Amino acid sequence: MANSAFFAVLIVLILGVLYVMKSSDNPPETSYNQTPKQYIELVEQKKAARQAAEQLEKSLQESTEKADQALESINRQR
Repeated sequence: MANSAFFAVLIVLILGVLYVMKSSDNPPETSYNQTPKQYIELVEQKKAARQAAEQLEKSLQESTEKADQALESINRQR
């Protein structure tokens, strides 16, 4: 009796996790339903997006530093 209750709870738990994964707005990207080519393309896209974000952050930091320097030079001239 206790053994069957354990399996019932385990099955419900597994089904609940699967339901949440499928019904979420942003489901996890997994490789088990993709071909190797699709997985490699996905990895390359993520890498390109990460590099673009790093480049954007770096250029934003540089422009902020330039703006700060310009403000300092304006304040010195007064």
